[in-house]
Amino acid sequence: MGFNRPSKIQENALPLMLAEPPQNLIAQSQSGTGKTAAFVLAMLSHVEPANRYPQCLCLSPTYELALQTGKVIEQMGKFYPELKLAYAVRGNKLERGQKISEHIVIGTPGTVLDWCSKLKFIDPKKIKVFVLDEADVMIATQGHQDQSIRIQR
Repeated sequence: MGFNRPSKIQENALPLMLAEPPQNLIAQSQSGTGKTAAFVLAMLSHVEPANRYPQCLCLSPTYELALQTGKVIEQMGKFYPELKLAYAVRGNKLERGQKISEHIVIGTPGTVLDWCSKLKFIDPKKIKVFVLDEADVMIATQGHQDQSIRIQR
């Protein structure tokens, strides 16, 4: 992917996110500094492929950002063939009562909340890594704040 050495944010964040157990982290950095690559690497490193259920959950404020982050996960995880990714976004309908077997779920607050609580597609207790991408946008956006807090709990 063209990385030669970690950026400043990656240098500071990766040791915390790759620790066992992972450490909680709040990080802020300019666009284009490698934040997405850092948290994607952390998610990929904590997936146990034998466990066929969601282990990492990434919440994005918009449909477009969820798809963009998903592409990074797919690109960084392309040599990890057993890795499976699910998109919890509008229009992605699943059968009621179904459990999903993908390791990483990326989505928007409303759909993720439905998948966790109302539809029970995801068992939040089994999530090892929770990423709240663009948390400042989520908190500032009407409705996302309450949904994000409910999902985190």
